[in-house]
Amino acid sequence: MRHKFKSTLFTIATMALLSGCSSDSGTEDELTMTPFTINFSAMSGDQNVDCDAMVSGFGNEGHYSIGVSDLRFYVSNIELFDQYGEKIEASFDSNEFQLNHDLGFVGLVDLTSNSSGKCTSDAIPNSEGTARTNNVMTGKMIDTGVNKITFDIGVPQAIMKEVIATQSAEDAPSPLNEMYWSWASGYRHFVMNFAIESMMGNTGEGYIHIGSRGCGDDSLLALENKEKCDFVNTPKVEITDFEPNMDTVVIRIDKLLDQLSFAPAMSSHGDHTADTEMMDSPSVTCHSASPEMQPDCAAIFQNLGLSTDDGSSSSDTNQVVQH
Repeated sequence: MRHKFKSTLFTIATMALLSGCSSDSGTEDELTMTPFTINFSAMSGDQNVDCDAMVSGFGNEGHYSIGVSDLRFYVSNIELFDQYGEKIEASFDSNEFQLNHDLGFVGLVDLTSNSSGKCTSDAIPNSEGTARTNNVMTGKMIDTGVNKITFDIGVPQAIMKEVIATQSAEDAPSPLNEMYWSWASGYRHFVMNFAIESMMGNTGEGYIHIGSRGCGDDSLLALENKEKCDFVNTPKVEITDFEPNMDTVVIRIDKLLDQLSFAPAMSSHGDHTADTEMMDSPSVTCHSASPEMQPDCAAIFQNLGLSTDDGSSSSDTNQVVQH
C-alpha cells in the first residue's frame, strides 16, 4: 500500500512538471516573436534630403545644387541575420505599402510627397510625386539579436510576371499600382526626379529611373514569354552592424550622383553635348539604357553596384545604400 501511494505521488508530480514545462514553452514562443521596424531616409553628407532641402556640391567641380522632387523605391527579399550568420525568422505586415504576395514580399518606400518645396507638381516639367509617403517596413521576428540586413531594391521578377499577367494598372494590388514604365513594359525599381541649379543661375532637371529592361517583345506583356528580363537591374544591399528599431537604412544622394558632370543634354534621351553655349540647362538622365545611349547611366549603375553589361548586381560595390 505504501509503495502504491509513493508511485501515485511520483506520477502526479511528474505530470505537473511536464505540464508546467509545456506551458512555459508556449509562453516563451509567444514572447520571442517581437515587432520590428526598418527605417529609411535620404542624406547627402550630413544633410537630410527631403522636399524642402536644396543640397549643394554636385558635378565635377561642385558647382551644382539639387532639390529632390520624387524619391521612391521598392524593397524585396529582405532578410535579417544574427551575429553567427544565421537567418532570423521574420514576417512582414500587410498594408498599402507592404504586399505579401504568394510569390514573395515587396514593399514601397516613398520619401517625398507632392505638397511642398521641389515636390510640387510645377517644380519640374515631369514631376511624378504622390501624396502618400512611407519611410518604414514593419513586421515581426524571433529576436535572437540582429547583426545584418540584406535586401534587393526592386520588384522580384516572378511577382512582376504574375501581377502584369493577371492584373491591370487600375486593379493592381498596392503598392504595385505605380512605378511601372508602362503597364506592359514592367516596373521601375528606383525613381529619383530632381531640380538642378548651377552657380551661374541656370536651371535644369534630373531623372534617374532604374528598372528592368528587355522584358519581352513590344507586342507582349512584360515577361509573357520569359521568366526574367534580359537586364534585371535590381541593386543588392548588405548592411552589417545593423539593428532594426534603432538604425536607419540611408540612401546616400551624394554617392548616387558621384562622378556625374551635370552637363547640358542635347535631348530628352540624356546624351550630353560639349557645346555648353548652345544649351545651358544642366541635366542628369538615366532611364536604365546603355551608356552609349545615356552616358549618365555608366556612373549611376556603378555607384549602385549594377552592371550595364548584363544587369547583374553586387552588394559589395553598392556605395549608395548604407547606414
